[in-house]
Amino acid sequence: MRFFSIILILFCPYFLIAQNFSDSLITLKKSKFFTDLAKKKGGISSLQVEGRAQYLQMSPYLKEYPVEYLPTPEGLFLHLGRSGRIYRMEDRGDSLLYFVRLDRTVNYNYNIGSFLFYSHGEILEIGGYGFWKSNGLLRRYNPKDKEWDIVPTNREVHVPVAASWRQGAWVDPNGDHVYVPYEQIVNDGLISGSEFSQHNSTDFYRLETKGKVWEKLGVTTDKAFEIIRASNWTCFPSDRGLYLGFTKGIYHFDFLSNQISFNPDPGFVQSLMRIQSSQHCYYHRGWIYAFNPTTYQYDSMRFDTKNFVLTKDRIWKKPFPYVAAGFGLFALVVVGGLLAFRFAKRKRALPSPSLVGVAAAPRPFTEVEQALLSLLLNRSENGQTANIGDINYVLGIKDKSPGMQKKVRSDVISSLNEKFAFVTHSKEPLVQSVRSEFDKRYFEYLINADFRDDLKRMLV
Repeated sequence: MRFFSIILILFCPYFLIAQNFSDSLITLKKSKFFTDLAKKKGGISSLQVEGRAQYLQMSPYLKEYPVEYLPTPEGLFLHLGRSGRIYRMEDRGDSLLYFVRLDRTVNYNYNIGSFLFYSHGEILEIGGYGFWKSNGLLRRYNPKDKEWDIVPTNREVHVPVAASWRQGAWVDPNGDHVYVPYEQIVNDGLISGSEFSQHNSTDFYRLETKGKVWEKLGVTTDKAFEIIRASNWTCFPSDRGLYLGFTKGIYHFDFLSNQISFNPDPGFVQSLMRIQSSQHCYYHRGWIYAFNPTTYQYDSMRFDTKNFVLTKDRIWKKPFPYVAAGFGLFALVVVGGLLAFRFAKRKRALPSPSLVGVAAAPRPFTEVEQALLSLLLNRSENGQTANIGDINYVLGIKDKSPGMQKKVRSDVISSLNEKFAFVTHSKEPLVQSVRSEFDKRYFEYLINADFRDDLKRMLV
């Protein structure tokens, strides 16, 4: 037994190498679904396979990996999720299709649920989960080194884990931009309670694939985030965004126009759910192409977009500019303070109200107004007041109706106070009114004691 144990230990590397060689080729029975998919020149997002792809002939332990198909202008590629293994399809003219392994990946299990896409001659993937935390890194398959290289970007964006027909990102048909409506940040290595081990950020990002630069477009609206998180399945990536499936209908998130539309047709919804439950399918230019891996049946269905009606909701919105508003408020406070300081300084330099009044307009009142003011001043200096009869007599309206008398008195007294306030810059009225001691229904009038000396100089 010891001898056989030693022999087994010595030959373990050989068995591992032999196993690795057996993983270099994956085959399947030829189907027009895959040959047609390989002929389509881009514009199709990666096709996830629901469940295990039992129809693929490969080593037993590879069957545990999730399968993705990626159509590109260079051909159809097969990617084994969380492993980094990538294969390209070859049609050798017989009854089989061959997927030949291209990579020599050593490090894996760090990209579980990553978002795989094609852009301008490159196969790339964003994010994924592995080693107890998610990441927001961009990786590119290097055909020369046959490894996945990290591509530097201006920031790290954690794309939601893609699994079970749920995609958290979308790439446009030309591969120019990748849209991420929210982030899913996971760190299972943290103790719950001290920090959140998982949380979502509703910041809306877009990756410019040529420059490898992330741009924050805004914040995903509450309504859009609720729809994304509550959707039963992400049915298909469209030419302009994502179709999100519910039992009550289908939502379409148009990322290019930032609009949401809805189709409530129950028959249409049931057809889509029935297709996706057991088949491989994808959307391309208004059609759905489906493949049943059990029966090898290949079919297509028209995807009619006429029944989609625009809602009033937006996918994302610009955040409130708190920083700009803060700077603006600070600037207003500074400017207001400077103006207040200048006004106070100017006010201190002005002469007294009485001097201003005398110098600026020594006689601003008419003859009738001067006569009334003289009467009021004389009475006030003697500790008396003038009643409405006295004022009516001076104003020459004693024979007018009571209503006319009241209006004329009110207009004249208001004019006196306004003129005096304008000349002297005072806020207190020149002519004051008090209730009559004999009949509280009527007012009597006098000159404000603080302004009697100023009024004397103005009446000279």
